[in-house]
Amino acid sequence: MLELSPRQDGYTSMSILIVIVVALVLLGLALYAVQRSPIPSPVNWLLQLVLIVIAIWFIGTRAGFF
Repeated sequence: MLELSPRQDGYTSMSILIVIVVALVLLGLALYAVQRSPIPSPVNWLLQLVLIVIAIWFIGTRAGFF
């Protein structure tokens, strides 16, 4: 069960869950847009990798992992 009491940084677990879901949806849309763009394959792969790393960093900082 999710505990809805605020943490030390002011976020509740439900708000962190909402941020994670929104970030993953935006990541999916960005990856789809990069995949459909007419960029050469190695650059396309690197852009997707950078987007995934940015999403992991964003979610980690919001959740308090980093």
